[in-house]
Amino acid sequence: MKTLAIFLEHPGLSSLTMSPAQAAALAARLGGGVRVRHCLSEREFLEALPAADWASTWTFRQEWFALAPRLRLVSTPAAGKDYFSVEWPEGVLHWNGGFHGELMGETAVAMLLGMCRGLLAAVTTFREDPWPRSQVDARMRPLRGSTVAICGFGKIGRWAGRLLKPFGTRLLGVSLHGGHPAPDYFTPGDRCCTVEELDGLLPQADHLLLVLPRSPATDHFLDRRRLALLPPHATVTNLGRGNAIDEEALVQALSAGRLAGACLDVCAQEPLSRESPLRQCPNLWLTPHSSAFSPTYMDAYARELEGRLRQEGLLP
Repeated sequence: MKTLAIFLEHPGLSSLTMSPAQAAALAARLGGGVRVRHCLSEREFLEALPAADWASTWTFRQEWFALAPRLRLVSTPAAGKDYFSVEWPEGVLHWNGGFHGELMGETAVAMLLGMCRGLLAAVTTFREDPWPRSQVDARMRPLRGSTVAICGFGKIGRWAGRLLKPFGTRLLGVSLHGGHPAPDYFTPGDRCCTVEELDGLLPQADHLLLVLPRSPATDHFLDRRRLALLPPHATVTNLGRGNAIDEEALVQALSAGRLAGACLDVCAQEPLSRESPLRQCPNLWLTPHSSAFSPTYMDAYARELEGRLRQEGLLP
């Protein structure tokens, strides 16, 4: 008998909280050889750790390993590899969620359409104007036929590309590490590219989508120099991590009209302060690190966890 201790509470965010019904459904999927302890508080989780073989949680502290002599796996729904700041003991696996792509891909499509089709400007920039037809007209252009460069062409980036492809976009998938095969939905003109090729591709990009992980290599990945390589009609969308953009340079480019727009789901500082220049920047739209939110979030995580436990031969 294996024991899975679950502590997936996120106050105020139902998408990121596993409900009792979802925990019960996961227990049924795992079968009778796994005991699931669904903890609703940190205290309950700490009480469950001594008997836990596996833990599923948003947070784990270094000192908790001493409470969990049987622990062999810590799983989190979070996609970011930077989520836990711990040194992993030998013999303890740690898994991150890899199911976010479809949800975040839908957000990426929505953001690009919102900028291309004037929706965001109509309901924000011109909300005080009773009938801003000429202003919105000046911003309208089709997404179809445009070139979208996706930096971070992993699971999330490839899902975004899959959902963008039906709009007739040309896709440039830029990977931090080369050698990945092209996805099956690519058509002639689409390319898988390396970071070394990026500077030559940016002048061709109508839209730049960032879904990069946090690492020293991605700090200010989109810096002042690369921003200047984008054409003035281009947009920037960031669904990865806030460290990837030089925010001061982005604000200056948007304020000077050297970019058409930007959507940021992530920022260097989170929560974003009320005084941040990002809040006052023209043609910049912010969402609160919410691109994967959905009532189905925990269901998708549970399916992935069960599948991976089965694939790795860990289920009794």
